[in-house]
Amino acid sequence: MNTNDTVTHTLKFNFHTVTNNAAVDALVHALSIDLYCKHGVECAHPSAESLVFASERDCTFAQLALSSDTRFTLSRRID
Repeated sequence: MNTNDTVTHTLKFNFHTVTNNAAVDALVHALSIDLYCKHGVECAHPSAESLVFASERDCTFAQLALSSDTRFTLSRRID
């Protein structure tokens, strides 16, 4: 992933039943690995509850790919 882009696309995870920060961090990290292994989508994991993508396309695809998981809700931010 090219982190030199000026625009980043972020997915923020809100786990409804998991409140432990270390657990959230591990779950989000596992989801980033899943996105890469299943779909070839690369992302950065800058904080426990978020993933950052280099393109809007990858961010949108990840949002769709993860949308069926009922453990969390997703929100998007573009910086």
